[in-house]
Amino acid sequence: MSKHPTKLNDISRTHASTHTKRIVYKGFFSVEEHDLTYQKFNKEQSSVVTRSALISSDAVIVLPYDPINDRILLIEQFRTGPYVKGDENPWVLEPIAGLVDVGESPESAGIREAQEEAHLKIKKLELVSRSYPSPGISTEFFHQYVGIVELPKSTNLIAGLSSENEDIRSHIFKYKQFSDMIESGKIKVGPAILLGLWVSKNRNRLRKEYSNW
Repeated sequence: MSKHPTKLNDISRTHASTHTKRIVYKGFFSVEEHDLTYQKFNKEQSSVVTRSALISSDAVIVLPYDPINDRILLIEQFRTGPYVKGDENPWVLEPIAGLVDVGESPESAGIREAQEEAHLKIKKLELVSRSYPSPGISTEFFHQYVGIVELPKSTNLIAGLSSENEDIRSHIFKYKQFSDMIESGKIKVGPAILLGLWVSKNRNRLRKEYSNW
């Protein structure tokens, strides 16, 4: 056992190096393979290891919440990941999401995506987290928000950009319904769960703060 307390951030990018790099796939996303070494926690250098990474742009994720009427909007669409995995229902409930374009701020991207996917006008974005969803295999980085918005009781909207072959259906739930779906496991998309738990923690504040909007 070490005699010294553990220190965070005592190693950095300078303690790792790539010897060779190969692009093994290039499409909407790309995959890079690196032969690399890094400094281990015992200060020794690792042997050369091969690691692959999915190369992706930053993405913005927005969970629309109406604090006055206590309603949540989720979108539903066909997703390739669950389909290829063999999931019996590859149409999933999830927050609004999209890639951040070059030169665009995450906030602007979130407002744009809310309009494109659900025809919503976001009044304010509450930042929840900036994080890597799967750092072991991907460069993808999420900017996650709760979007303050006014929602009707229900909707039958089907939207999305035809140029991107999007077919997106909107659903509106009372907060309690949404919370119950997280508890029961009906919602299986990680950001929806994370943002939902953040709403549960901040719900009273949001309802009070935006009561006169």
